[in-house]
Formats: sequence, C-alpha cells, structure tokens
Amino acid sequence: MQKTCANGWCKASFEITDADLEFYEKVSPVIGEKKYPVPPPTQCPECRRQRKLAWRNERTLYPRPCDRCGKSIISVHSPENSYPVYCNPCWRDEAWDPLQYGIAYDPQRSFFEQRKELCNRVPQRAMVNDDGVRSENCEYCFDVAYAKDCY
Repeated sequence: MQKTCANGWCKASFEITDADLEFYEKVSPVIGEKKYPVPPPTQCPECRRQRKLAWRNERTLYPRPCDRCGKSIISVHSPENSYPVYCNPCWRDEAWDPLQYGIAYDPQRSFFEQRKELCNRVPQRAMVNDDGVRSENCEYCFDVAYAKDCY
C-alpha cells in the first residue's frame, strides 16, 4: 500500500507492506477479550523517527534540587516539569519501591491521558550516566559510561 506522509511540510511517498500490516495486527492489544487494532502509520519513516526522538533532551542542562534528598543537582529535566527527578545515587538506591508508582489501566479513559499521569508520578533520573560508579568527573555528560573528565 502506497501512502503519502501526513506531515504538511513533508508529503513523502512511502510503502506499507503486507508484513507491516501483519506486524500491526500481531501487536494490537487485547484487553478484556476486545482487540484494539493498531492502525497503519500516516507518516513516512523519517518523520516517525523524528517524532520518536523529539522528546529527548541531551544538551540543555538545568540546576535543580533532587526531589528525594534535596541535594543541588544538574539535570536534563527542567524544574517546571511536574514529575519528580532524582540524583543518580537516589535513583539507584533500593530504598524506594518503583512499583508504588503503578496505576491500573482504565479502558474507559484515554490511554495517553493515563500514560501522562503515570509519567508525571514516576521519578526520572537527573542524568543518564554512571558518574561516580564507573566514570569519574562526568556529571555533565548524558548517556556515558566508563569515562573520565568528560564535559
């Protein structure tokens, strides 16, 4: 099936194969014996990739307190966000139970509203790095491991 990208600025042509349609059928969730079909994409692969990566912030850093211990930290999460943010030692600490943040799925409500509620409850890591574990002096680096003196 040939489709045109739904993005107003793109309009690229792309193909949805029978294998793609079989995959969407296979991953369509069944909740309470009712199947919720996953629709085929309306955007081309490149626009979907850009949309998937748009949420990532790797370059803007914010000073803020850790919502668990209160220590001043550097984070990729803005202080205006409503979810809690933990420094790396607090996030790794086994004293808090991540399962306490779970919520029951309600098929009568929008999945995305419920996902947003869940995301606003679950603590996020200030920076995804291993500073102080296997890396040294790398608190400003995002997504690094086994590094030394990196900024």
